[in-house]
Amino acid sequence: MVGPGGTSVKAALAFVLLAGCFWRSYGRAVATHVEVLLGMARKGVDLVANGRLTAESMPELTYPLERAQAFAETARTRAAGRPPGSLLAFEALLVRYRSFLDTLDRVRRQQSGAAAGRTLQAPLATVEAAGEAVRVSLRSEGRIR
Repeated sequence: MVGPGGTSVKAALAFVLLAGCFWRSYGRAVATHVEVLLGMARKGVDLVANGRLTAESMPELTYPLERAQAFAETARTRAAGRPPGSLLAFEALLVRYRSFLDTLDRVRRQQSGAAAGRTLQAPLATVEAAGEAVRVSLRSEGRIR
């Protein structure tokens, strides 16, 4: 079946194998993106509360989002119109993280110290809850333990 002829069969087999490789590592990759985003969100709160977050340091917090968005776009394309629930949860986390960054930047300019830290606790909790929803979804799909 996969002898010297049948170029289209070989191409289809190669495509299936490559697509399978992506989905084999998908769960670990998403979990890693979640950990990085949550860690950066916590770091952002600490930096604002300590008065050390400047406009120049915002890219440190936005870059992980850009990487995660690129990964999500790739996953959505590979899902061919049937994204797993974990991808939908991951995309929701990305929206919440983006909103969190907007709030973080606003609070950075308006408040400092403990007041800023308190203001950011609810937005941070929203991001953390979205991250946990991704983990739950990945576990239910058997992609992580």
